[in-house]
Amino acid sequence: MGSHRFQKVPIPYTRIRELNIWTLSNFLSVLRVILLPFIYLSLFQGTPAGDMWAIALMLLVAMTDIFDGWIARVRHTISSFGKIIDPIADKICIASIMVFLIYLRNLPVWLVVMVIVRDAAILLVGALLIRSYKIVFPSNIWGKLFAFSMALLIAAYTIGYGEKVKYNLQLAVIALLAASLLSYTILVYRYIRTHYRHQRKGRLFRTRKAAEQSENVSAAPQGENRNPGGET
Repeated sequence: MGSHRFQKVPIPYTRIRELNIWTLSNFLSVLRVILLPFIYLSLFQGTPAGDMWAIALMLLVAMTDIFDGWIARVRHTISSFGKIIDPIADKICIASIMVFLIYLRNLPVWLVVMVIVRDAAILLVGALLIRSYKIVFPSNIWGKLFAFSMALLIAAYTIGYGEKVKYNLQLAVIALLAASLLSYTILVYRYIRTHYRHQRKGRLFRTRKAAEQSENVSAAPQGENRNPGGET
């Protein structure tokens, strides 16, 4: 029973082997960043029509985020570059739109700082994982829920919902920010612990194998190479 007390859960990650850049799904990831100036210009107008254009462009950004992964799977063009550029584009878009809303819609600065610090920490750790282990982790359910709550908050400040709605969405963003950061930390810790455990087992196996080979050599009959007839 002791050996089955804890169920081992696979650690999801993608090993970096190649950087296939020129794909449609990667273009959609970059397109999200290209649309940012048009979102800013729409918000800057400060009119209902401008706000509707901003929401429409934000929905287009969200659609590209959905379809880039689907297209990559259907066309069999999933690449290591895509798994790197997709979350980077997401974080650039969210951070940029939130900075726009600080100046144009009075979005709290402290909340934007929290989100940017969270995203910067994840990007930094992700870069270290790529450099040291050549792997990248996909977004988990907590990361997706955090992104969804951020989209709702951005929409609330863009259109100008009531203060109570904004306050509740702020609480949801803070809670999911903490949950997503904690889940990512646990995931990284599990992978590094498992990685070094496997390395340690590999070293022990090689050491044991070398010791067995050494014992076999020393235990071999001393006279097996002598002349069978005993002649000198």
